[in-house]
Amino acid sequence: MQFRRVPGPIFLAAGFFDGVHKGHRLVLEGTLERAREIGGQAWVLTFDRHPLSVIAPSKCPPLLCSLDERLRLLEGLGVDGVLVLEFTRRLAVQEPETFVKWLCGKPRVSGEAISGRGESAKLNEVRCGDNWRFGRRAEGTPELLARYGKLYGFRVVIAPYAEYKGVEISSTRIRYAVREGRLKDAAGMLGRPYSIRERVISGRGVGKALCVATANVLPSAEVLPPNGVYAVRVIHCGTAYNGVSNLGVRPTFREAGLEHTVLETHLLGFEGDLYGQDIEVCFMARLRDERAFDSPQALARQIRQDIEDAQPHFKKLTAK
Repeated sequence: MQFRRVPGPIFLAAGFFDGVHKGHRLVLEGTLERAREIGGQAWVLTFDRHPLSVIAPSKCPPLLCSLDERLRLLEGLGVDGVLVLEFTRRLAVQEPETFVKWLCGKPRVSGEAISGRGESAKLNEVRCGDNWRFGRRAEGTPELLARYGKLYGFRVVIAPYAEYKGVEISSTRIRYAVREGRLKDAAGMLGRPYSIRERVISGRGVGKALCVATANVLPSAEVLPPNGVYAVRVIHCGTAYNGVSNLGVRPTFREAGLEHTVLETHLLGFEGDLYGQDIEVCFMARLRDERAFDSPQALARQIRQDIEDAQPHFKKLTAK
């Protein structure tokens, strides 16, 4: 396996890391810190899909980010590499020790120091949360992994959990917060505003006709806030723009026969065409519910008011 050819010592953060939230960062940053202390490499072990999507699809939760986005966030933390395992039924029924042997190679020779010459000695440490599981029927616990570590030459560190408002941070809590429109709570647990990354599609030109041109996307994200109007921050090619977004079904233009939720975003101070390009829309604050207007002119007046109402949220960003 290519991973075993990586020069050691290797410090491995293990987890699914959906959202890469503050709790995950305790695992990841601890791994990075230990690796840097002794000149080792910090790697991440994760799965390409949520295990429940294979084991019990009906129980699989909606994800906060795609695999590509998860990898982008992990890379942004400065890890040296990510080992992405394809989660299959075969992997799901694998015995815990078989999994460890596959990961490490040969057990170290009896009496050999962890930093010795054995192939498995390259893996110095595995860091994970208390709830991380592996192997058949999720029988592999951090405690069991630690016992295997004595045989294969690595130690296991269980990272403490992070709290928000006195309760453990979890991807589940963040999903609920986003879907309920509690963006401040979601950001407090993520350590950043909740965002989606999508490709801009062509629109009907209504916004441009109203002098508020919009970048339109059909969200593929599995978790979205409620329909409504939001103050947003848009990232495009490394540049950030303030903006106002409407997430919904365009009730003022029912004749359009819209079947899917659309996110229409007006970027302040931006000139150009974003069609076919990727943008990241960060949801800063909810401004109001989506609603129908009597005329396009009335909608245009409300959009101008929305832009005004969004200004305090942009000033908070500047203050930071």
